[in-house]
Amino acid sequence: MDLLVAFLTLVAGLADGLNPCSFSGLLVFASVTTVAIERSCHDLDPEAADFQRGRLLRYGAVWIVALFTVYMLLGFGFLGGIHMLIAEGHWAGKAAAVVAVGMGLWMFRDYFSSEDAPLRLEPPKHLRVLTGKYLRVLTYPGILVAGFLVGLCTVPCSGGIYVSVLAMLSTQETAVGMALLIAYNVMFVLPLVLVLAVATNRRTFRSVARWQVNHRDTVKFVLGATMITLGLFTLFLLA
Repeated sequence: MDLLVAFLTLVAGLADGLNPCSFSGLLVFASVTTVAIERSCHDLDPEAADFQRGRLLRYGAVWIVALFTVYMLLGFGFLGGIHMLIAEGHWAGKAAAVVAVGMGLWMFRDYFSSEDAPLRLEPPKHLRVLTGKYLRVLTYPGILVAGFLVGLCTVPCSGGIYVSVLAMLSTQETAVGMALLIAYNVMFVLPLVLVLAVATNRRTFRSVARWQVNHRDTVKFVLGATMITLGLFTLFLLA
């Protein structure tokens, strides 16, 4: 059972990394930064162009580190809180699993409804505006803040996966749960690292961007199914 929990944690982390909020956020970041770099590289020698591409990778690394840090802080706080309540029974973990199932059903509802339907699981508008403000700065502190805000924006999009995983990890020993939490977040940023790696190749980057746009709804459906599956599995573990 422990191996199954570890496997589901890794798969869920990878699925969460493809969620429309964090994935499209990195695509927008890479697009804005690439345009700025191309302008600054106009008529520059190859060495200067290589330096600017390196700057894109460094900026992107800061963005991803910010996302990773936000997710880790949220995870440690939530998991620590559940473990503090564990002596009183597994009601906190069960409640989290039920919330995860509910968010999965909500995402199914979003999948089958129109884009202008009310109460969709998506980032709050004010956070998106604030993120864009810091993103346009294109400095390390500005990108760090933007990445932090995007990390918060992902909670409405796919927080159900994270909640369900954290509920599932609450059934493990503290050290094991913390180790799997770190592994989850490594898998979460892995797709973002891969996108960043191809961002300097314009043709490949456009292909990735088109894939994200064309499969956005499908990804939402898969995320919803993942939330429901993990939530129900966690309820089984805690029964």
